[in-house]
Amino acid sequence: MNLIIVEGILLFCSIRKNRRMLYMEECKNISTIDSIILSDYILKHYGPMSHLKLQKLLFYCDAYHLAYFDKELITDKFEAWIHGPVSRKVFNNLKDQSILYSDIKYSPKDNIDVDDEFEKLTSSQRELINDILNLLSSWTGLELEAATHNEKPWIEARIGYGEADKCHVEISKETTQSFYKKDFND
Repeated sequence: MNLIIVEGILLFCSIRKNRRMLYMEECKNISTIDSIILSDYILKHYGPMSHLKLQKLLFYCDAYHLAYFDKELITDKFEAWIHGPVSRKVFNNLKDQSILYSDIKYSPKDNIDVDDEFEKLTSSQRELINDILNLLSSWTGLELEAATHNEKPWIEARIGYGEADKCHVEISKETTQSFYKKDFND
């Protein structure tokens, strides 16, 4: 990860760490959100973006949620693809709408209000997710890809694979949790 990201995340984590005790009671009500709904929420509120970028934002939301709350945000397993972590469920949902670098736009779905679904998360969860997205949504997909390529969860899952080799190995949630938890403990 480059220095600007690390500094931004450390500042973010420092603020969250100071507030952590205030949220302990609320943490008992932590829930998950469907990855497709979270993807739609991101596209609706953070604008069109490449599939590459969306996948990395999803990964970072889940990773930091897992590290902070000790619970996953989405139940999807991320695979260590060539261009970084990928949720197969989200990939399959969007593969007809995008190619790697072209922008995907939000399109409302019948009977699903992404904002109503997002509101079902606790205020602490919503704040954490929006803080992460506010920090990282200004990055390009390539910058996010480069960041994940320098971090242990993706590197560990790709052991034995060449740089351009296809890989569908799942990234360990345990490794992800411990790697990103260190940002909260600094």
